[in-house]
Amino acid sequence: MEKQLQTSYSRRYDIEGRYSALLHAGEIILCQGYDNAKPQQIAKTANVSVGLFYRHFKNKQELLTAIMVKHLGILHSQIIQELEQCHYPVQALKTVLVLTLKYFQEHQGLIKLFFMQIGYGNTTAIEKLKDTRQTYRNILQSIIARGISENIFSPLDIQIAINSIIGTINWSLYDLLIVNNQNIESDRLAERIFVYILRGLEYDNEAKNI
Repeated sequence: MEKQLQTSYSRRYDIEGRYSALLHAGEIILCQGYDNAKPQQIAKTANVSVGLFYRHFKNKQELLTAIMVKHLGILHSQIIQELEQCHYPVQALKTVLVLTLKYFQEHQGLIKLFFMQIGYGNTTAIEKLKDTRQTYRNILQSIIARGISENIFSPLDIQIAINSIIGTINWSLYDLLIVNNQNIESDRLAERIFVYILRGLEYDNEAKNI
């Protein structure tokens, strides 16, 4: 009896665990059918109360945004870890692009759902995603700044370059997933986008003898 009470107590106050359970259950159910997904169903699947759902999220859109924040955090950790092995800006930039598109390919159902239900005009989502987006921008900024300092990339406005890279990725995915209703082929798409990005950075492959 005492052991059961301890287990119940631990479960009740495992805030992080119950929040993670909501995110996990939410991702599964929302991707199965956003319109028919109900907070009660998500809470039941997560084995938590529906009150806890509403304690964290006002609606399904906020839950979906939180799920995206979680996945972007995982992606950024993978990128940062991999970049420790990259000592050349061009290699580092391609690593970021390949890892990004590979991760999005693995979770393309979620990415498609986010495009369709949240998009770019949701002010709440913009605020929630602010820190994760800034992390990605900081990664790109470090790579581009190093490339400029080593005369690999031409001097340019770094923030505009970052906007161009992120915009190219986002709109390529939107066109592929939403407009054309196709699947992401990460390796092929990465190669195509990478050529465009290098041209934008005025990288001369032959001149650098690389």
